[in-house]
Amino acid sequence: MTINEILSQLDAVRRSGHGWLARCPAHSPDQHPSLSVAEGDKGILLRCWSRGCTPNEIVHALGRTLSDLFYDAPISSHQQAIHFPNPRSSDWRRTSSDQLHRAEALRDRADRTLLVATGVDLLPISHEDTDLMMDAIAEIYADRDLAEQLERAAFQLRDQGIKKEKERHALRRASNS
Repeated sequence: MTINEILSQLDAVRRSGHGWLARCPAHSPDQHPSLSVAEGDKGILLRCWSRGCTPNEIVHALGRTLSDLFYDAPISSHQQAIHFPNPRSSDWRRTSSDQLHRAEALRDRADRTLLVATGVDLLPISHEDTDLMMDAIAEIYADRDLAEQLERAAFQLRDQGIKKEKERHALRRASNS
C-alpha cells in the first residue's frame, strides 16, 4: 500500500512538517485533524493525537489491516484487480473494455471537477481550505494519470489478445491444410 492510497481514504488531509494531518477515522467527531500520517523506513506511520486511537483501530476504520501499512506487504486481490489484471485469454476483450470504461469515468470526473475549480474565487477562502482544495486538485491530476495508465494497459491487452488470436487462426489454417 502507498501513502497516497491511505491519504485518499482520509478527510481534511493537509501537509504538515514531515507528513500529513487528517481527521482520524477511528473516532468521531474529529473536529480538527488529529491524525498524523508519515512515511517510515518500513511502512506508513499513523498516530492519533486526540484520543490516542491505536493504529489497529485506525486501519480497521479504513477497512484495512495493519499489514497493509508495511511497504513489503503482499498486494491484496482487490489491488491486483485494479492495477494488475491477469485475465484468461478468453476474456481479454471484457477486461480491456472495463479498463477503458474506468479510465473514461476517471477522466470525466477529473474534467468536471477541474471545470468547477477554475471558477472558484480564492480570496474569501481560508489558507487551510485553499490547501485542501489544492490537495483535491492534485488528486484529480493523479486520477487523470491513472486514466492514461489504464488506457495504455487496455490497448496493450487488446493488442496482445488480437495477436494471440491471429496466431491461433494461422495455426488452425496450417493444420487444416
